[in-house]
Amino acid sequence: MYCPPRHARLHWRCMKNYILVGLGPHAKRIYYPFLEKYRARFGISLKLLIELESQAAKIDTYLSERDLQPEHTLFIPDNASNRAGTSLDPLVLQELERLVETEHIDGIIISTEPKVHKIYAMWALQHNIHVLMDKPVTAPLYSSTDLRAARQIYEDYLELEHARQGSRAKFYIMCQRRNHKGYTFIRNYLKDFVSEFEIPVSYIDVYHADGAWNLPHEFGKENHPYKYGYGKLMHSGYHFVDLFAWLAGVNAALPHAQPDAVRVFTAKFTPNDFFHQINEKAYDKLFHRKEISDFYRTYDPIRYDHFGELDAYISTQLMQGPNVITTGSINLQQNSFSRRSWFELPEDTYKGNGRVRHERVTIQVSHFLNIHVHSYQSHEPSLAVVEEGGVGSDDHFEILVFRNKKIVGGEVFQKINMGKEMRELHGNDAYYFGHNENAREVTLLNFIEANPDDSEFVLHGFTNQLLSHIYQSIAQGANTGNAQLTFYPQKIYV
Repeated sequence: MYCPPRHARLHWRCMKNYILVGLGPHAKRIYYPFLEKYRARFGISLKLLIELESQAAKIDTYLSERDLQPEHTLFIPDNASNRAGTSLDPLVLQELERLVETEHIDGIIISTEPKVHKIYAMWALQHNIHVLMDKPVTAPLYSSTDLRAARQIYEDYLELEHARQGSRAKFYIMCQRRNHKGYTFIRNYLKDFVSEFEIPVSYIDVYHADGAWNLPHEFGKENHPYKYGYGKLMHSGYHFVDLFAWLAGVNAALPHAQPDAVRVFTAKFTPNDFFHQINEKAYDKLFHRKEISDFYRTYDPIRYDHFGELDAYISTQLMQGPNVITTGSINLQQNSFSRRSWFELPEDTYKGNGRVRHERVTIQVSHFLNIHVHSYQSHEPSLAVVEEGGVGSDDHFEILVFRNKKIVGGEVFQKINMGKEMRELHGNDAYYFGHNENAREVTLLNFIEANPDDSEFVLHGFTNQLLSHIYQSIAQGANTGNAQLTFYPQKIYV
């Protein structure tokens, strides 16, 4: 149904009622401001907010400054059963069931820790409620050391996909690069090129470093944790495994380039590696703090054997029969350049602890086309002092395109400063936070309007099969010393 502009009176059918599960750093930065932005246009009401009791004071402080207020807030105990992801807390289930009996609920936004993603998504799908969920889909405990847990990643995906097929609800994953103006330009460019010349993408190199620097005594944290046996791959790393899978999907248009087997090898870098690489002597020079000396005095490497990865270096080849179609390299680092120069943790440990993005992508189509992405920050968001859109700024996102002109025509070289263009285009929008955040806004809008989207759940199958086997590679390497394996992919959607 058509919903009128902001200034018009809303028809009741245009009003949107939502549940928000989790109001952590990501939801505060993305979901809540955008829900407020579109509140008048869609008649948005937040019927229920669910959070942990330990977060109550922070949530109350945050909500005291917001225009959009939840009609009801449910704080649940921080006990193990509420965080294990096996079943919904009885209080939560009772409140959710009461709500659907008395209200029409349009959607649920799941922005809590991934261990409980599945149980909330299953409930929503069973009640035909649209779902917008943070990545990763699930995060089974100790995926990096337990093969069964690593396999569970894809099994969870398949179980949720089966539930989605039996539901009238739409299901979206917040994986913003699928709606990023720069990456959608590149993927459409590749689709046209591959289709015209019938030559597949031959090489994809994805590199991402986020500079999330945790000091040795800080590795017990709950936000973006390591202690549950997963790390970077389940933090920002999911985006880049997905980016590889999504870009490789353009080859599915060519029968001779559809892979029937995938080789994977993964090298990891763990907390124990990190504690050895930067040792007590080095930290004493940097900070000279008792907390560090106390850590190393009691440090036992065995305690950290089951902790998740800081970095993962993935080599992969997509095969058809004995032949290589696409070679891939996915290099993901948290042990990387950071702007952190302080010892005490700030209030914002999500984006406000010295974390900066260094992102690079290289795509080859054999001898005929090469596309590069370069996106490098020098400061934390909103603190950059360099030229707008230039290297080191919040908005830096450059695309370089090289073509073998005498064979395939077109321009021999193009340079597109997509980040700068987007800043100029959205300069008057008080809710424009950057090119990645704009892509999240696109996905959120499609969720609100129940529109088709390139990040719908069904399109994340190969991503989760690949992610599962990357973790199987890590676990197999830890257990046997051999981190190489081969698997047989499901359909890769183009």
